[in-house]
Amino acid sequence: MDLRSKSLTILNNQYEPAIGNRPFYCFYSSLFSTSATMEEHSGTSSKRLRLSFIEDSFAVKPNWSDLQPELLELIISKLSFVNIIRLKAVCSSWRSFAESYVSFLPRTPWLLLPGNQEHHARCFFSLEDNKVYQIKNISNLFGDDAWCVGSSHGWLVLLDDEAKPFLLNPFSQVRIQLPTIERFVFLVHKSYFIKVLRKGFITRAILSSDPSHDNNYVIVLILGYVSRLAFYKKGVSGWTISNGASRKYCDIIYCNDLFYALTLDNSIEVWDFHASLPIKNREIHPSVPRKIMEATECLRSPHCCQSHLVESSGDLLLVLRYLGKEGKLWVCPYRTQNFHVYRLDSNDPNWVEVDNLKNEVLFLAGNHSMSLSAQDFSGFEKNSIYFTGDIWNQMNKDYSYAGYDLGKFSLEEKITKPFYAFGLGRTGSPSFWIVPNP
Repeated sequence: MDLRSKSLTILNNQYEPAIGNRPFYCFYSSLFSTSATMEEHSGTSSKRLRLSFIEDSFAVKPNWSDLQPELLELIISKLSFVNIIRLKAVCSSWRSFAESYVSFLPRTPWLLLPGNQEHHARCFFSLEDNKVYQIKNISNLFGDDAWCVGSSHGWLVLLDDEAKPFLLNPFSQVRIQLPTIERFVFLVHKSYFIKVLRKGFITRAILSSDPSHDNNYVIVLILGYVSRLAFYKKGVSGWTISNGASRKYCDIIYCNDLFYALTLDNSIEVWDFHASLPIKNREIHPSVPRKIMEATECLRSPHCCQSHLVESSGDLLLVLRYLGKEGKLWVCPYRTQNFHVYRLDSNDPNWVEVDNLKNEVLFLAGNHSMSLSAQDFSGFEKNSIYFTGDIWNQMNKDYSYAGYDLGKFSLEEKITKPFYAFGLGRTGSPSFWIVPNP
């Protein structure tokens, strides 16, 4: 589907393809009017020459699709990501060039906000320019009551209202249906699973690569209630439970062509999915500081501490997120109170506490955990952790569990600050970080 048939708006305002903040026709007009006024014109003949120049210039309309690649690259390099999307709508040659350019362009994650069923739209919050963007007429691709369980490589992993999984790229609006997971899901009555268990059954879902450019992608799930790893390889008929995966898992990431799974005891399993069946390459059992041991005890209750695994500048980081009460009640609703960060020393091996992330910024939620450099992007606070709540199963048990636990935690100041203001009403669905991938 061509982006010209879609409506990407900023706070519900229609857009025009633009260079910077000016529409293309303004850029075109100013180009010629500037050239014309550069001439000295004293006397009637020079005025006639100038008028003739302007008339000839506008008589032959330029073919924008023939713009030299060097000039087009120069223009695109000055545009924001949103304006690059707008530029793609001008013509097919610009679209093709922009797509090849964007594939090498570092991008910042956007926050997927709860759905707007009334307007059949989904909204995204960009930290880089502090704006909300809306994609209209996309609800049909999500379907009724779709539940997001993961975000990776610019794709969302969702379960529809019958617990059938699918991938969705909300920017290119491509949807990929995945094999059903009934074989290891419906150990109870199907209707009970869909109504009660569906939204808490999968706690993580990540991809090895972008399905738009790799037909050999792998999806790995952490199945919540049984805490097992399940995987699907493109071209295979169905899902498989990984042999040898018997521990309880907290998180999983993909880096260096391998999957790294974090277990409840803060060990790491390294999995290779290149063969027809996954192979567990090794297990890493770092020595654990007392702080982590205490946090692990808290992990018996998911409302006390959560663990995340992040790759950052070549290091593996263990991030402990501490949850605390809000008001008089212990659990409902919870709030993130603190973070501790540890780096894996693979030589010893052990977890070494990190006091300063320097220029790095972490993004944590139910998505594939990410790390970016604040030097490469504007709008981010370095040495910080941007997070959203991901205790999804509690959202259905208590109305006050609204799912609006989000903020940025400064490791230097040891405080949490807001970066986006949700209303105090129930959000109904979790928020996810997603890297735009048009």
